[in-house]
Amino acid sequence: MADQTEKSKLKILMIDDDLMLLKLYEMTARTHEEITFLTATNTVEGDKFARQQRPDVVLLDLILGKEPNTPVTEVDKNHGFNFLIMLKGDPEIKDIPVIILSNLDTKQDHDRARELQAADYIVKAKTTPEEVLTAAKGAADIAGAERRIREAQDKLE
Repeated sequence: MADQTEKSKLKILMIDDDLMLLKLYEMTARTHEEITFLTATNTVEGDKFARQQRPDVVLLDLILGKEPNTPVTEVDKNHGFNFLIMLKGDPEIKDIPVIILSNLDTKQDHDRARELQAADYIVKAKTTPEEVLTAAKGAADIAGAERRIREAQDKLE
């Protein structure tokens, strides 16, 4: 019975190198019995968790492993985007919705995330952890509905 309860929980993976932020989101998620919250501080760990744990949603920071108070370069942004490209290009995990959760807030970054099939783009400084978790639930619901539609279409063919 406990195994079934664990399966029905929403599994969220957050990939961010800010340990304080990870703790804040983890503490917020603990107030929701229906959420299992996983964290990774880099994309190598994130990839491992995505493959082994099969989260329902990934919350992905764009800048990982950056020194504080240094300018953001295109190379820095590419780190998170490259993970998104890898995930969406892998048939095993491509259907996991990814929400970009970043403080970068340019039109170019939003457009690129959309082009790379991110489910959403949320600016950290403009939202609360509770709002992000609500967005994650919504993205998981949409992905689940899309999966059920594909499965129904496959049965009809």
